[in-house]
Amino acid sequence: MHLGNGAITPECVVLTAGAAAAGLAASAASLRKTGLNREKALLAAALGCLVFAAQAVNISIAPGMSAHLVGGVLLGWLLGPGLGALTMATVLLIQAVALGDGGVAALGANIVNMALLPAVLVTVAKRFSPPGEHLRPALPAVSIVAGLSMPLAALLIVGETAIFRPAAELNGWMNFAAMMLGTHLGVGLFECALTAVLLMALIPLTSPALRAFGWRPALLGLAAGLVLAALLLPISSALPDGYEAAAIASGMKSLLAP
Repeated sequence: MHLGNGAITPECVVLTAGAAAAGLAASAASLRKTGLNREKALLAAALGCLVFAAQAVNISIAPGMSAHLVGGVLLGWLLGPGLGALTMATVLLIQAVALGDGGVAALGANIVNMALLPAVLVTVAKRFSPPGEHLRPALPAVSIVAGLSMPLAALLIVGETAIFRPAAELNGWMNFAAMMLGTHLGVGLFECALTAVLLMALIPLTSPALRAFGWRPALLGLAAGLVLAALLLPISSALPDGYEAAAIASGMKSLLAP
């Protein structure tokens, strides 16, 4: 789902960079209101490492297509929407600058799609979820929101790749749009299931008894990320993800320029 530099026009770069900056500024403002202590900062770092590792592992989910965890809803629910968005934005920044996974020019769009959109969905979902700190009763809501975030992000990508682009460059775009929405319904099911599994595994990190140990939940999260990467990276699929598969099948390979 990471967009490369060639996926969007320079005008869209400016638009999405501005939207990302505004969204992250709002996230930082909300975080200042709720406060950020050392324990929560360490937990954010650990969960960020976990998502970073999980995104490196692609799983084949259909013939000729793979998918990986995005994790924006996972972070937003466990850390709060503001800190979750900032943590995901940091993951995306490191991926773009250090690994070339997602273009630097498209970083704003990727932050909007994978950090801010999930944060907004989590904010809405929390209003309708059981009160209190216990995560287990909220699992169905979190999973559904994670699943919905994928087709909604695909819809944003469809718009971002078309806006300000000359009509001559939109040959095959309608096919691309249809394939993006279709494939990401399936990717949404994958995100829904994987988010539920990870949340079940991470429930202990949210318990007041364990949080009393301060840094230890963060250490457990970091260790889980390293173990996940070590176990799954060797079997990671080389197949294109949903976005790449849609661009290739629709004849719009130019959208995949790094």
